Amino acid sequence: MKALIVTADDFGISRNINEAVVRAFREGILTSASLVVGGSAFEHAVELARANPGLSVGLHVVLVQGKSILPHKRIPNLVDRDNNFSHNPTRAGLKYFFRASTLKDIRDELEAQIEKFLSTGLPLDFINGHLNIHVHPRVFDIILELTDGLEMKNFRLPREDLLRTLKCDMSGPASKLFNYVTFTLLSRRCAKALREKGFCFTDRVYGLLQSGDMNAGYVASLMGNLPEGTSEMYFHPCIMPCDEYSRWMPDYHPEEEFDVLVSKDISELLQAGSVHLTNYTTL
Repeated sequence: MKALIVTADDFGISRNINEAVVRAFREGILTSASLVVGGSAFEHAVELARANPGLSVGLHVVLVQGKSILPHKRIPNLVDRDNNFSHNPTRAGLKYFFRASTLKDIRDELEAQIEKFLSTGLPLDFINGHLNIHVHPRVFDIILELTDGLEMKNFRLPREDLLRTLKCDMSGPASKLFNYVTFTLLSRRCAKALREKGFCFTDRVYGLLQSGDMNAGYVASLMGNLPEGTSEMYFHPCIMPCDEYSRWMPDYHPEEEFDVLVSKDISELLQAGSVHLTNYTTL
């Protein structure tokens, strides 16, 4: 059987992102959304999620390119005085790994993000991370500790098929190879610990190597060759303008990704390929 989870990340960052997410759920193939609890449109996202209970919602952990929940004085090793995390994911990742002084701050901030999500009363269906920071060794170990005892047992592992991705889109091969190797190794480390803790994750994930450019041709090619098992495909839809995307991810194509999610052609490809849409709630 072929099953597919279709997720929109960055739910809660802006009202225009939120509107795109809900429209893609109501009118298209979207099944899930990753909620940024520190986003400026967090309350709006929660309101929309409550009005659309069929939408599976999880926590999108943010430790880079965003704002913290806790103030600077509580986590001075993570954010500036305006509560902004580093804009540079590589620099942040190295800092979190090599500077032991960041670990307590990371734990406190992640605990605050989890608690803020749970305070909404929405079911916490899964956890993933902005720029996949959730599989960073230090971050992952803390997440595993903080989620011990929660009913939530679903986790995104960004493992992608490099050859299949390149067959669908040959652009940026060096960057795709680097991300493939990096996140395959990180995910391999996480998988063993997740299995021991009883977590579930999909067989593969699409979106990492084509992040911000999940265009119609690429997605159609993937849909036509989707392997057996359960896959996740994640997007960054938005109805522009959006100051946050323009500032943090100017190379992304959020309106194109929204169009893909509501495309009748893409929906028909799913039906033709006998692909069953699902979400992490039923994984």
